[in-house]
Amino acid sequence: MKVSLVMPTINVTTELELFLKSLRTQTYKDFELIVVDQNEGNEAFEIVKDYEEEFKIKYAKSDEKGLSLNRNRGLVLMEGEIVGFPDDDCEYQPDTLEKVVAFFERKKNYRIYSCRTLERGKTYGTGVMEKKDMEITKDNVDKTVKSITFFVNYKKDDIILFDENLGVGATFGSGEETDYVLTLLHKGYKGRYFANDIIFHPAKKGNYSDLDRAYKYALGFGALVKKEVKGRKNRFYILKYWKRQFRSFVGMIVTRNRRYHRVVMKGRKIGYKHYELK
Repeated sequence: MKVSLVMPTINVTTELELFLKSLRTQTYKDFELIVVDQNEGNEAFEIVKDYEEEFKIKYAKSDEKGLSLNRNRGLVLMEGEIVGFPDDDCEYQPDTLEKVVAFFERKKNYRIYSCRTLERGKTYGTGVMEKKDMEITKDNVDKTVKSITFFVNYKKDDIILFDENLGVGATFGSGEETDYVLTLLHKGYKGRYFANDIIFHPAKKGNYSDLDRAYKYALGFGALVKKEVKGRKNRFYILKYWKRQFRSFVGMIVTRNRRYHRVVMKGRKIGYKHYELK
């Protein structure tokens, strides 16, 4: 089973080198890396080309920014049955791909694999993820899936593209990976989460002063909720919306980060209101 790794890259050099070195040590060798370079210069190409003799690399230059947009540009180039979406600053363990392929070979009726992400040498990572193995469901996607941790076994099915209105660089700046997996689950795909399988990634700590980034992320969550509630008729998801809004409301009252929580509440509301269902 061939694995395709679709990786847009921008503004990263040292971290990209670390990821490529982790691919060099993979115990499973039947994979390709598809690099979609959003940088204006050729720094990424100069790094990538040094690995072309070690594993298969497809390199594409993109003159447009956007995570989902450029993942889609990479998806149309994939030749594998299995696809994953590493970040340019993550790091695989030597048996990461071996575990993914072994799972799909062992469990023919499962089509989604996911694992946990931690910062190397730490006991925490970006966001909260479950600490025990479990089925991936519509209700726990946000705690069992991050963009770098999930792989899809498409077999011979048509691939699903990302919603280019969601994600970093888009109008609604988050939620693209959750939306992607929810789409697959609604199509009947089964998934399994493995808490003890780890992909390393620098933990992104909360920055209460970056209000623009917080607002864009909140827009994405609001849009995601609208897609799930209005578009896919999963009414339960509205509870996640109000739970987060309530938490932010309390944050406005009891913390010093009142502006941050106010901006986030507004972003979710605007995202839900203005996202246009197709």
